[in-house]
Amino acid sequence: MRPAGRTGAAVSTRAGIARRELVMAGIRVPRITLWRVVVAVIFAAGLYATYARFALGFSQATHRTDPQPWGLWVGLGTLCGVGLSAGGFGIAAAVYLLGFERYRPVLRTAVLVSFLGYMSVIVGMMYELGLPWRIWHPIFTWNRHSMLFEVSWCVMLYSTVLTLEFSPALVEKIPSKGLRAWYLTQQHRILIGLMLVGCLLSSLHQSFLGWLYLLTKGKLDPLWYTPYLTTLFYLSTIPAGLAVTVMALYLCVRSLNGKLDPKVLTELSRVIAPMLALYGIFRGVDLVTHGAIPYLVRWREETFSFWLEIGLFVVAPLVLLTLEKVQNNPQFLYWTCSLVVMGFMANRLNVSITGLQASAGVYYVPKWTEFAATLMVLTAVVMAFRCAVIYLDILPKNEHARRGGWRRQRRHRNRVSGFRFQVSGFRFQLA
Repeated sequence: MRPAGRTGAAVSTRAGIARRELVMAGIRVPRITLWRVVVAVIFAAGLYATYARFALGFSQATHRTDPQPWGLWVGLGTLCGVGLSAGGFGIAAAVYLLGFERYRPVLRTAVLVSFLGYMSVIVGMMYELGLPWRIWHPIFTWNRHSMLFEVSWCVMLYSTVLTLEFSPALVEKIPSKGLRAWYLTQQHRILIGLMLVGCLLSSLHQSFLGWLYLLTKGKLDPLWYTPYLTTLFYLSTIPAGLAVTVMALYLCVRSLNGKLDPKVLTELSRVIAPMLALYGIFRGVDLVTHGAIPYLVRWREETFSFWLEIGLFVVAPLVLLTLEKVQNNPQFLYWTCSLVVMGFMANRLNVSITGLQASAGVYYVPKWTEFAATLMVLTAVVMAFRCAVIYLDILPKNEHARRGGWRRQRRHRNRVSGFRFQVSGFRFQLA
């Protein structure tokens, strides 16, 4: 009998030989890595969740009930997806309407993040709607007294605007020079109009999503219900959208061979901080004027969720963004912006789930299929973003290294110049 170790080694050797033979024959064989296995598992679980949702119904795919009809797919898929996609209209307005040309290198990345965010929202709506095959009805059946009618039209129109904004990155890859030049010329003629319409539509439906929850008066917890919920929704989306953009830019440079002046991230962080401060002040004044202060010290789940939200979204980022060490270090900025994103998500989940549980009398815990479907959509978005950055002209490419971001760029400069240096106090080495 052969030892088990030799048998395993022989199998491994034969597999290696077979792989080399395929490579020599010109057949590309993808490697089986840990992350590819994880992605495959996510998609397998997500596809089953999709089958359960559309073939078996809500009762088999979710834990949603009549008292708690809006769950994870609304709170995370729609509210968070729309809000975290606000960086595109913010940076587009800064570049095209306000003339801040220094943000132009990151414009395509911001628009790409917004475009993919809205695509994920549209896909998520197919899961959360009771009759998704009627999603086209608002186009022809108008109910001007419905907030969802306004939201659906804004999402459709702004998704169209984002598609037109992002289209040059795709059209530039068309082999036909004449067709490419014609389209880019026509798109450039309507560009300013697109920016104006896009800013208007995005601002409207960011607020309209908050307006939707004004219907929950007497049901939504006083820590979140306010007549100014529309304003709070709008004020929170801008810093959250910029934070997602900073995170995407950092990952592009670090892992996807992108090239970017790190001062841009520092300037974006200096925009995020005052927006968070404005939101925090407005939120505090609103709590005082509407008599919600006593609810801040009650021993209950809603109070804990509120303070967690404020700590992640306002207090911790404001403290960190005042530190020069954080402002001048891309990695520290990345983790600080991740706190902003987590705090924003906590706010939307508190409004859509936590704040309604007491009045509903139902403690909602999402079913695993809800998580699986959501995670599958998010994974697809990340994969699409990665492919777009690699194969399209989203950011300038680093000529000196395939991977490694600012760390590799600094090593190359050190080899050329023969000494280490810093630019405007910016630390290029990533911890």
